[in-house]
Amino acid sequence: MKKVLVIRYGAFGDAIMVTPLLRLLKEDGFHITLNCSEYSRQIYNNNPFVDEFKIHVTDSVPNEKLGEYWEELGKGFDKVVNLSGSIEAGLLKAEGSPEFNWSHERRHAECNVNYYDRTLEIGGYGHIKGRNGELYFTEEEEKWARDNTFKGKFNILWSLSGSSMHKVYHRAEYAALRLLNKYRDVRTTTVGDDICHLLEWEHKQARMASGKWSIRQSLVMVKHSDLVVGTETGILNAAGCYDVPKVLLLSHSSEENLSKNWKNCVSLHSNPPCHPCHQIHYTLNSCPLKVVIEPDLAIPGSLITAKYPVCMADLKEDDLFEAIEKVYLNWKEKTWQPLQPQLVQQ
Repeated sequence: MKKVLVIRYGAFGDAIMVTPLLRLLKEDGFHITLNCSEYSRQIYNNNPFVDEFKIHVTDSVPNEKLGEYWEELGKGFDKVVNLSGSIEAGLLKAEGSPEFNWSHERRHAECNVNYYDRTLEIGGYGHIKGRNGELYFTEEEEKWARDNTFKGKFNILWSLSGSSMHKVYHRAEYAALRLLNKYRDVRTTTVGDDICHLLEWEHKQARMASGKWSIRQSLVMVKHSDLVVGTETGILNAAGCYDVPKVLLLSHSSEENLSKNWKNCVSLHSNPPCHPCHQIHYTLNSCPLKVVIEPDLAIPGSLITAKYPVCMADLKEDDLFEAIEKVYLNWKEKTWQPLQPQLVQQ
């Protein structure tokens, strides 16, 4: 049997982008060994197309030695697909690299390519376009999600933050509270890591799961939600695997990059001169910021002054609210049942 080694580290969204390639390799008869981190392996749990894992311990190999490490790792395989840097350097130019300082026009011309299509191209399937991610869950995971869904309610799964500073929307709470106060049958569940708990909102119709649910629990709940909302995160990449409606808030990526092939997706973004920047920002100094003054929801009558990346600062809360409301009203129309007349006994 032919053997292939697929190398990919990165975050959850990066891992999801690899999954359509795994299917194609398996269909071509390969025995697949996946070299990934323990962190990203959670995405591949239960995936029927991975035959073997080689877990890479983060920071165990110096960057300057990675080439030698990969060469040695690939011995004995018929094919090696190395996806390291395929997105985070190839299509998103990293702060500190010469390409980061290219003109916006040059970056856009080179980088405005779909992430999933580029992954397939590197894997040898450049002729195949438009594939989305794949996730696989156990029946126990599916049952857990069914048991934790608000029955008869409009369930919104809200991803609060991604891996970069521009993957947080500062007016998420404002939009969510407007929605919850207007519609009594809406329920929000906020997810993220422990730090995301600081971004959550309290409301009788809101469930705060940041730091409480595992990533697998958050991912499987995507399938059982009526809407998924968030920035460019692994949770939204998971939503891209399914037909579930989603509202995506774009920052450094374009719709072409990320969501053009996702079904039932509304991609929102503001229009500063730098969007889409196709950059990875590690510091606030490298990202254009905008001062925003807004009400402090914790202290009525008080104001908060803060700086946010301009792509998020300029994104209109009304646009987000209206996109969510449209999905809700469509759900309401489909699920509404007229009252049945009661027969009166004579």
